[in-house]
Amino acid sequence: SGRPVATALLIAPDVSVSEISAGGVVEKMPEWSKQAAANIDSALRRIGRGGKLELSDPPKLSDEEQHALEQHVALYGVVALQVHRNSLAGGEIWAKRLTSGLTDYTVGPGLAFLADRTGADTALVMIARDAESSGGRKAVMVLGALFGVGLAGGNAFAVAGLIDLRSGRLLWQSYDSSITSDLRVEADAGKLVEGLFASYPAAAGAK
Repeated sequence: SGRPVATALLIAPDVSVSEISAGGVVEKMPEWSKQAAANIDSALRRIGRGGKLELSDPPKLSDEEQHALEQHVALYGVVALQVHRNSLAGGEIWAKRLTSGLTDYTVGPGLAFLADRTGADTALVMIARDAESSGGRKAVMVLGALFGVGLAGGNAFAVAGLIDLRSGRLLWQSYDSSITSDLRVEADAGKLVEGLFASYPAAAGAK
């Protein structure tokens, strides 16, 4: 902590948008998800240009490296859920921990190859989910099912974390959700990403 972040690799955000039928069936919609991912990506790059965090793209990866990266993003999803659940009941202590380092949470050292290849110390990982009901009404009650029990609060949510590439330690995390956002709409995706970075950061380093 305390040392400025030179550059963080921007790992392609894991974004999906689902449709929920009147009968409660959840179906991931590839085109919607693609649009939402593009909106999230451009919002993250605006954050980078705004000087909050300098972001760069990862190098071209082999199939094996890409698989390792995807595994670590999935693992981050598990870790992020634990951190979020703990923070909900954690009061001031957890509010401080989220911005001053969560070093007992880790995805392991399996991404050190990215540090070797790029010289970057950290990577930004992000997971976003949205659910739209087929009748046009907002699907408010399904968040937990899309990411894990206990994450209710809106129909769209995102969680982002800054990870130390060599150790896998989680340096900073933020969560934001919205009952009214539609991540297929660029302005809505931008607001959610801005909400995430409102707390960035004490520990990840850009003081």
